[in-house]
Amino acid sequence: MTTMTIELPDQLAEDAKGFIKAGFFRSEKEFLLAALVDFVRRNRTELMDRFAHEDIEWAKREVHKLP
Repeated sequence: MTTMTIELPDQLAEDAKGFIKAGFFRSEKEFLLAALVDFVRRNRTELMDRFAHEDIEWAKREVHKLP
């Protein structure tokens, strides 16, 4: 497991504390993990498409470098 240290805008930190206090999450760690998991799940296809496109463009450039 990797540990990350982040800085949050004050308003976002207050929002997180509100969700925790309301019982949606048990901790700041749980709140942030849920947010990251949700972001990755919603954007996974777009990220994979972007990486594939970048790989294809790289391959095209490499082909043109061949003698």
